[in-house]
Amino acid sequence: MAENPAAAAVNHGEGLRLPETSSICVTESAAHNFEVTNYALLQGLGVGKYITSSTFRVGGYDWNIMFYPDGSRKDFAGNASAFLCCLSKGKDEVRTKFTLTLLDGQGNAQEINKDYVAAHIFSLEAPNMGFPKFAEKSKLKSSSHLLTIRCVLTVIKEPPTECRKNLIVVPPSKLPGNIERTLKDGKGADVTLLVGGREFSAHRFMLAAQSPVFDAQLFGPMMDEDTRCIEVVDMDPPIFEMLLHYIYMDSLPPCDEKGCDAASMQHLLVAADRYGLDRLKVMCEEELSKSINVHTVTSTLAVADQHFCEGLKNACEEFLSAPGIGAIVSLRNGFKRMMAKLESRGKEEASGTLTK
Repeated sequence: MAENPAAAAVNHGEGLRLPETSSICVTESAAHNFEVTNYALLQGLGVGKYITSSTFRVGGYDWNIMFYPDGSRKDFAGNASAFLCCLSKGKDEVRTKFTLTLLDGQGNAQEINKDYVAAHIFSLEAPNMGFPKFAEKSKLKSSSHLLTIRCVLTVIKEPPTECRKNLIVVPPSKLPGNIERTLKDGKGADVTLLVGGREFSAHRFMLAAQSPVFDAQLFGPMMDEDTRCIEVVDMDPPIFEMLLHYIYMDSLPPCDEKGCDAASMQHLLVAADRYGLDRLKVMCEEELSKSINVHTVTSTLAVADQHFCEGLKNACEEFLSAPGIGAIVSLRNGFKRMMAKLESRGKEEASGTLTK
């Protein structure tokens, strides 16, 4: 099977923060209106003669508009010409896109002129760019005495040839791994928890930080500072080990590919409720809601009801409301009760035989 190159790249860098480079292309746009008053007085100014707008600045460069009432050259003498000029005398080439439009007194484009659009790279060798046949002189005579040439200019600033590098790469946090290692090796542990015959080494501050019940036990007014051992009753060691993992890692312990079994999650939910670990309780609810089936729904519903898990309870009831599911669960539960009675009766009969 072909491998997705993007996915391969992500997998290759999994767990690592890779050095990054970046570049950006920036544009800056602006508009400038050049008002030409008393156009009639400008006729006869002469071919190649022009008037200019005031200087305006776009993209860090200075510009103006050059207007030739009698045309920029003899072969364009029947037309008025308009050009955009870059006034900044630097070594840089300036990449642009611009339009020149003739507006009427109301600011609308005149029919005697169309939008002239150009893309041009201005430089010392090519500081001007425009349109020799900007408008026919014969049509301009019938227009208003006020002409407005509107320039809309966009300067395109290209990224530098060398990419900006992120020279400082912050490594990922080692705290989660260090805390997990501390839990496993017991380094610095100052309390022992006795659970079903097994001893677990832990740190008082971690237990108290996560659980209000442990906080009261370890730092409450009735706690003896010399106490180094606490007995945890009515809990199996594997369940307490899962509880301890959450206290240190703030996550559920790893499960197999099929997920955590429902029975363990039910016991862990009870333990979480007992020690005031509300987030762990909700995480257990979520896992149990994923494993609801005809084998687990009855016990899961009982746990949800006893420990006020409304979301999990609703999920169980929704499962049972599906057509045919309730009957299957009832039949299965009835069969289990019958088998339990037979097993109990068999034990009683065996006990009576031994007595005789």
